[in-house]
Amino acid sequence: MKYLPIIILIVLFMGNTFAVAQCGMHSSGSHQQKKTSSHEQHSNQQQTIPSKGYAFINDEGIQEATIIIKDGYQPSTLIVKKNIPLRLNFDLQEDGCTGTVVFKDFHIKQELEPYELTSVEFTPAASGSFTFACPMNMIEGMLVVKE
Repeated sequence: MKYLPIIILIVLFMGNTFAVAQCGMHSSGSHQQKKTSSHEQHSNQQQTIPSKGYAFINDEGIQEATIIIKDGYQPSTLIVKKNIPLRLNFDLQEDGCTGTVVFKDFHIKQELEPYELTSVEFTPAASGSFTFACPMNMIEGMLVVKE
């Protein structure tokens, strides 16, 4: 019983270090991981990416934000303003079905290049919460459009 807190910490730590298979490809080997040095792996484990983000308005007057795709969308919720052009830069850091992003409500389906930035541009004309996802809907994010 005295080792229970230590066991819980070990389980929590190990749970954060394992990759989760995506899109139903548990044993197919279709997902490949980018090789990183042990220093990079250690640095990456210490970084925390918020689950909610906000677009900023750049010098061109366009709302802009970057979404990293690695075991999900980071941030998973993005808050933007209505009727202002939006540029979403997707940074795909893996291979697999996350190589396409779909904004069903905006009729957008965009192929993404692995390990490169791909921009998706449109003007959100309606307020509300809108889902974006991989084609199989296994990985989802939320675009919140405010007045």
